[in-house]
Amino acid sequence: MKIMKRYINKVTAGAFLLLLPFSALLFTGCENDEFYYQDTDKIWLSGDPAQQATSDSTLVTFALEDKTTTTLDVNIIANLTGAMSDHDRSFKLVVVDSLTNVSSDAYELGTCVLPANQYKVTVPVKVKRTVSGIDLKKNFAKVTFRVVDDSELTPSVDDRLTYSVVWCDYLIQPESWSVISYYLGSFTQARYRFIIDQTGMTDFSAYNNNYSWIIGFQSLMIRLLQDWNNDPANANSEYGWPYLNDNGQPLKYGQGV
Repeated sequence: MKIMKRYINKVTAGAFLLLLPFSALLFTGCENDEFYYQDTDKIWLSGDPAQQATSDSTLVTFALEDKTTTTLDVNIIANLTGAMSDHDRSFKLVVVDSLTNVSSDAYELGTCVLPANQYKVTVPVKVKRTVSGIDLKKNFAKVTFRVVDDSELTPSVDDRLTYSVVWCDYLIQPESWSVISYYLGSFTQARYRFIIDQTGMTDFSAYNNNYSWIIGFQSLMIRLLQDWNNDPANANSEYGWPYLNDNGQPLKYGQGV
């Protein structure tokens, strides 16, 4: 029994000695991980969901605004990867010339500072309705920003380092047009404009799959269009008389139009 006990002690001691290098390796790895996480305070960009942003851009239009509106604020969200700090930290955005078609006087970039104890901050980009060299009623304006190295916060993953702000002064198809498209027709600026002018509606998402409402709305728009076309007061309208679609043909509402 004494021989067996000495043998077990030797095996236990040997196993312990074998584990020592791995323990040291694990300890070193933890130290490296700690250092790594201390050095990962980085910034990546996204858009504002309230402005129907996509992962790489936000598109807004002045066409839905009053004619006296001369600027719009488009939000870029700067997001932190890493640890929050107890003090404000700056980061830097620069314009990507190859992905921009306007000069610096067409927009104003807000302050690029991440407040203390925050994981993200909204950076407003004020865009202007009048842009030199671009007719926004026919074409879009675009400015693209990129995160670059700064003394406190650095760029994060490559595919989220740039973000584009796009704006125009013509009507663009809302995501919710699919709710009414089968019964009222495919999207055109004229078809959408007439709905806005007559009803004030710009979004139809609340009526998704509400077919009784959609069919009733179809009947309403057909009647309103007929009334408009029958009113001599509209004879000199900028939209034509009868009301014209984008292709120059009389506007219609219904299935397959």
